[in-house]
Amino acid sequence: MGIYEISDIVILWRLVEYVSPAGRGAITDWRDDLSIVRKADFDLFLKLKVTEKTWGYPDYRALTGKPLKELYELRWKSEGVPHRIGGYIIESENTFVMLIGFTHNAKKYDPSSALDTIVKRRKQILNGEATLNEFKVLTGQGTQG
Repeated sequence: MGIYEISDIVILWRLVEYVSPAGRGAITDWRDDLSIVRKADFDLFLKLKVTEKTWGYPDYRALTGKPLKELYELRWKSEGVPHRIGGYIIESENTFVMLIGFTHNAKKYDPSSALDTIVKRRKQILNGEATLNEFKVLTGQGTQG
């Protein structure tokens, strides 16, 4: 007799990622460059987030500063390093738009231009210069979407 995982996962949040004018998915590319451990932590973090009715601190918080108004970050640690996904919410669709993945430690961002990039990418989406694509979350039952 085998071991089976019985899961009643209900997806409450839809995740979409920024796609550059050249057709590259920002979060997919960023995830691909993570170590195996960091990928696993990232996947587990998002798997849990999409099933939570509401998001709050410390996993989710607003970015501060006038140009960053209405922009947020999802937050987790992997291998002792703070990781972030910057983006914004489309509340009417219960969707989080993921614009960039980055690390943030002691006021040092990697990439260093992460906050400027968030603002730039949101403008590109609003202007139609860039698009969005469904981001598949591993849920243990195939993928979201």
